[in-house]
Amino acid sequence: MKRRAACAVVVGVLALAGCGESGPSLAFGEKATVTGDRSGSVGVTVVRVEKGTHADLSRLEDAAKYAGKTPYYVRFKLTKTAAGNDNDETSHFEVYADGKPLSELIILPSLQPTGDPSEPLTSGRFDKCEGADHTRYKEAAEGQSVDGCTVFVAPDSAAAPSTVKWTRRSKTLATWKAAS
Repeated sequence: MKRRAACAVVVGVLALAGCGESGPSLAFGEKATVTGDRSGSVGVTVVRVEKGTHADLSRLEDAAKYAGKTPYYVRFKLTKTAAGNDNDETSHFEVYADGKPLSELIILPSLQPTGDPSEPLTSGRFDKCEGADHTRYKEAAEGQSVDGCTVFVAPDSAAAPSTVKWTRRSKTLATWKAAS
């Protein structure tokens, strides 16, 4: 049986009011709606988790340190369900495989010189997984969604991730589980 709670996740500073530490339990593709402590609310949906390849990580600057690791891409959607100031930098995803947390891989775009004075730099991006555009989300009207992705790495020997949590300050606001 799925437990639905009246909790809210916000892309801003949030407060947990009247909810347990575990939040609702959902299947991939289902939306959890949470509200912020200032105003607004957001729907958070874990759409799917995709397994990447070693070749994906080979393009990174320190690729050797990821030897023996497999990337997993958490594809998600943020839906502004009520207007307001929702700019939460403390809420984030946690991903688990074999009951153990995986490491999140933060990939920053790199700037490359072009040699062209009219456009001296280009931005190198990790096209396998683009994060949510927080500016676009902040400017979104009620009901609009922004797609995003975040990267986690696991040892090659680990099972595929089966649990994704949306947390803030060590409190779980929502949990998604893969179909067994």
